[in-house]
Amino acid sequence: MSGFEEFYWDDFQGGRFPIARPRDERFLNLGLLLTSDIQRHGAEALEVLQLVELAREGKDDIPEWGGNATFTCFRPDGVEITDLSLDPRTQHYSLDEVHDSLIQYWDFLCPTIEERRRSLQEWAEFYTREHPEVTDPLHPCMAHLPLATSALPYTPRPR
Repeated sequence: MSGFEEFYWDDFQGGRFPIARPRDERFLNLGLLLTSDIQRHGAEALEVLQLVELAREGKDDIPEWGGNATFTCFRPDGVEITDLSLDPRTQHYSLDEVHDSLIQYWDFLCPTIEERRRSLQEWAEFYTREHPEVTDPLHPCMAHLPLATSALPYTPRPR
């Protein structure tokens, strides 16, 4: 189950910023990861989702993921997110909590099939730059990402 009741856009000083409404205070650090680190980038949400899937596979040598608001460690027993405030706090989440919250956030960031395709394409381009031996990457969550049933997921662009 996702740790968030909803995500919404807030217009502030000429900018548009994502806001998370957590189910309870325990999800504040996860909300920072989503809204302050991933921000409005669907491909980055997919990148973090991939790290969750690696942890689900039992990998324990996953590189930490650092942003401008959090430092995140992905392990088979869950995800630890430390906020980067003056008084940092670390919170542990289950892989399912982070996975479900990321899917919900990606759905919020990419409300149309065109935006979903674009973010999958951006993720694939990033992945092939990091892993040049893979020419046609398929996101590990493709089977359960919220996509229209008639839509093709994406077409990798030639490099």
